[in-house]
Amino acid sequence: MTAKQKNIRKSRIHRNKKYQKKQKIRRRLWFILALSVLFLGCLIFDCQKKRMFQPEKKQVKPVKDNKSKEAAKKDRDKEKIRVLITNDAMNSIYHDRICVSGTQDVIVTVNGRRKHYKKGKTIIFSEKGKNKQIKRVKISCPNGRIRIKSITRSGKIPEYRGSMMITRKKKGFLVVNTLSVEEYLFGVVPSEMPSSYPMEALKAQAVCARSFAWKQMRSNSYKDYGADVDDTTSFQVYRMTDEDKRTRRAVRATAGKKVYSDNRVITTYYYSTSWGYSASEEEAWGGVKGKNYPVRFQSSGEEDREDLMQEKRFYDFIVKDSMKTFDSGYDWYRWQVKLTGEILGAKLGIGKVQRIRILKRGKSGLIRRIRIIGTKGRVTIEGQEKIRQQLYPVGTEIVRKSSGEKTVLSMLPSAAFTVLDGTEDGKVVFTLLGGGLGHGVGMSQNGAGEMARQGYNYKEILQHYYSHCEIR
Repeated sequence: MTAKQKNIRKSRIHRNKKYQKKQKIRRRLWFILALSVLFLGCLIFDCQKKRMFQPEKKQVKPVKDNKSKEAAKKDRDKEKIRVLITNDAMNSIYHDRICVSGTQDVIVTVNGRRKHYKKGKTIIFSEKGKNKQIKRVKISCPNGRIRIKSITRSGKIPEYRGSMMITRKKKGFLVVNTLSVEEYLFGVVPSEMPSSYPMEALKAQAVCARSFAWKQMRSNSYKDYGADVDDTTSFQVYRMTDEDKRTRRAVRATAGKKVYSDNRVITTYYYSTSWGYSASEEEAWGGVKGKNYPVRFQSSGEEDREDLMQEKRFYDFIVKDSMKTFDSGYDWYRWQVKLTGEILGAKLGIGKVQRIRILKRGKSGLIRRIRIIGTKGRVTIEGQEKIRQQLYPVGTEIVRKSSGEKTVLSMLPSAAFTVLDGTEDGKVVFTLLGGGLGHGVGMSQNGAGEMARQGYNYKEILQHYYSHCEIR
């Protein structure tokens, strides 16, 4: 092999090695590229799985917030309350006979079978009727309201939203109205406070009623009847008065709002009229003193006043009546009752009453313990509700001081009174001089009305009556 041939061979070997080297580099680059693509694909897949990689529209915060608000509203609106409807006299939860119709077509479901009734058609359930074997009936009126024609409220046949469940029991029929909490409030607010009151007072009433209902729904006190509350003053008066635009507006304007203390919804007690002071929960019902229901002088001045525990101090406050309070313009602010020793003694079973002694008052002036002494014994009564019931013979007239109007109630208006001894026609007569209507704990409804007239908004009203609380 010549030198020239040798050089050509070497040149070819060199080119082959160079070519093989380039091929090797290319293969490595393709491998790295493939790995990079695979890694990027895995990363994108993982991001999508975790919802980190989304279209730009879904990342707009206002839309997301609006959706959450709408969802919260829907959840709130779906929350149901079950109301036990009492009889015509509102003194029993049992009904002997129920007559139902609808403002639109009605659907009646019995043992899984549905039957439609035309608008206005009356459906009757009674112990002696042909439907005697029926145990449970569900009634709905999807496009209207259910009328219970066998009862009246304020002289009218009431109409109910939601559905009705009628259950047969040994003592009679139970009727339970199930509806949303907000719809329930449409029937409570006008029944508890006149719809003519200022809007801020109606809003305060709506928040109180919602908070109270919320607590009762979680107490299960009526679970044996398949209900949460009834429609009387034992809970909140419901459907005594028809709905109207102003009270519906108050409910909607405060939708979902409740009264909280330490992140817990409180039981928002309320009553008609104060005697110039509000009472504590401890004074009214005993137990542990709470911080949310303060003993407070009911005046816009907010000045501190001396407590009314001493008899002379309470007498001066209740009789002289010289200080203006939020409630002083209302009819039940001051009242008077006369009781004969014979009638009161007969009620208590202690002969003729000779003396009434007030043993203990709260700082608000509310009587906590009282003793009645008769010719055949004595009795000591504790607690404002028992005092109001037992010192009130049935049919006794109560005179409202401002109007002179005489009224008969089921018990004394309040336990904030003083006792004067005397005689009339040779008989021992006790005169009770008192003030206020109700237990005195929480919000005075008439006081709230006056506060609203003076320019307070509903949150300020509630924060006045419920101490250490916030509304949200």
